[in-house]
Amino acid sequence: MKKIKSWLIDYRYHFLAWSLLIAFEVLYMGFVYSLFRPPFVYALHYALLISVFYCHYMLILPWSLKGRMAAVFKVPLGIVLEMAIFISLCALEDNLLELLHQFGKDKVTYDMSYVWSNMYRALYFVVYATGYYFIVTYFEERRKTAELERQRLEEIIVRQETEQALTRSQNAFLKAQINPHFLFNTLDFIYHHIISISPVSADAIIALSDMMRYAIDSDKMGETIKIGDEIEQVYNLLYLNQLRKSGEQPVTITCDKQFHNLNFIPLVLLTLVENIIKHGELSPEKPARLEVNQEGEYLIIESENSISRKEPVSGHRTGLNNIGRRLDYAYNGTALFNYRAIDGNFLVTIKVPVEKVNGGLPLKAISAEIDKV
Repeated sequence: MKKIKSWLIDYRYHFLAWSLLIAFEVLYMGFVYSLFRPPFVYALHYALLISVFYCHYMLILPWSLKGRMAAVFKVPLGIVLEMAIFISLCALEDNLLELLHQFGKDKVTYDMSYVWSNMYRALYFVVYATGYYFIVTYFEERRKTAELERQRLEEIIVRQETEQALTRSQNAFLKAQINPHFLFNTLDFIYHHIISISPVSADAIIALSDMMRYAIDSDKMGETIKIGDEIEQVYNLLYLNQLRKSGEQPVTITCDKQFHNLNFIPLVLLTLVENIIKHGELSPEKPARLEVNQEGEYLIIESENSISRKEPVSGHRTGLNNIGRRLDYAYNGTALFNYRAIDGNFLVTIKVPVEKVNGGLPLKAISAEIDKV
């Protein structure tokens, strides 16, 4: 029923046009010549004529016009075949109607006049079908041309956007080469001029320079870095924050030295500690912690801190969601990552199969080594 409904909707204008034509001819013949026939007679008559229309439009013309040279012969041949079949069917139809006494006492004479009159009637619909075919073909070609033009314009736009993006990338690359060089030279200049005045400030500059160099160069080290290298930058971050806050920042880091040479995606530990500093409530009574250890076949990275009453838990999510996406991409969905609030603390847990970070080599059982900063 759905297919029939769709078909009726697609050809609704065809039904309307045929209805108007049939109504006009029937009424004209009826009122002008007082010639009315039973409905089934009209149904047979117009069924043949409409068949000629669609046969010529859907079969003869597409077959005839496939080759320009062959069309000269195919078109006349197709029309002759159509006329022969149509006249034969008309004769069968009239014989049937005679048997049913639909012509009264009149007899149908099957002579040349009969042939020409029916051929003229059929050619009338062939001309309609030909005009309709070329109109439909014209609009279809226009649609295809417009579609090709649209695709061409889209390709031009994409190419221009790609070229612009490439230009921006090249500029950004040049800036990335120039700006860090300028920045580190400046920091080095400041360091040498203040070391005699304020050793603490000079140490802070060195720590900041190391962290920035690590962050900038992390994408040049490959897809992974040594966990031990990032642990060093975590200490730099805590040291700088301690100077900024003018006091101890109680964050406990637990990471056995056997894990220092494991390869892991960069900036995960730094993001976790930055998240603790930014959103956690740190005090000697409520120290935060960052741990790296092993449980069975998994490398475990875990951080925990008290939740600041001034910071909503939702404030943690931007950096953490970024970590989740990077873990999923780097380890093909094998890494487990979640974060949650438990009893006033915010806990982040990362589990990665050891084989993914250690090439499948087993790790020895760890002995906890706690360094308090």
